[in-house]
Amino acid sequence: MIGEEIEVLYEIDSTNEFLKRNYKSFHDGAIVVAIKQTAGKGRMGRSWYSPEGGLWYSVLFKPKIHINLHVYTKIFSIAIVEVLRKLKIKAYIKWPNDIYYNGKKLCGILSEAVSVNDRVVAIIVGIGLNVNNDIPEELKNVAVSIKDILRKKVKITYLLDSINKHAWNILVNYRNETENITKLWKKYLVPREGDVLKVKVDDEIVEGKVLKISDDILYVDVGGKVIGVQSIHQLVE
Repeated sequence: MIGEEIEVLYEIDSTNEFLKRNYKSFHDGAIVVAIKQTAGKGRMGRSWYSPEGGLWYSVLFKPKIHINLHVYTKIFSIAIVEVLRKLKIKAYIKWPNDIYYNGKKLCGILSEAVSVNDRVVAIIVGIGLNVNNDIPEELKNVAVSIKDILRKKVKITYLLDSINKHAWNILVNYRNETENITKLWKKYLVPREGDVLKVKVDDEIVEGKVLKISDDILYVDVGGKVIGVQSIHQLVE
């Protein structure tokens, strides 16, 4: 079960980094919540602004059987989108694992593995969700919070509990059918296979059609040549 063991810290560098340092001290399914983070992490080493008022936490898994890291990311992205939609927030997953609303980033997910002697001993899924925190002026064009969308504050404990319960149900129901998790993930995904979009290639912006979407590559047909897009930052709005 997710969240039977919970540690709440007022201020920490990063809940992911804390669990990477201390995973041996916690049980499978434990969560660590920070009131605020001083060095929140995004994908590819990018920083994540995480002041008081947001939901910043990490979940620890100690898998007995191997499940691909991307599966955990997909499970939580699906759970977050579906919980938000119950709140009448039509969020979606911007490939590969960010949660967006109306073109602005609402939530980021970062999954990391801890290995010992080439064996994965822990999986850590970090979630950073803008809830009641104020978005700085310089980020208002690219980020949004639930408070801004609904024009009222939402209980962070409700979101934490709802997301974790939903993620656990998905994991239990589909852990042996990961292709169904991928189908659900693609249901909420932007872009989709068949979409025409603009991408940056070698400092040039080109238009192409999405042929196939994998966990970490978008295969795009640009004038008959298939290119692999590996970063969300190559996509042009």
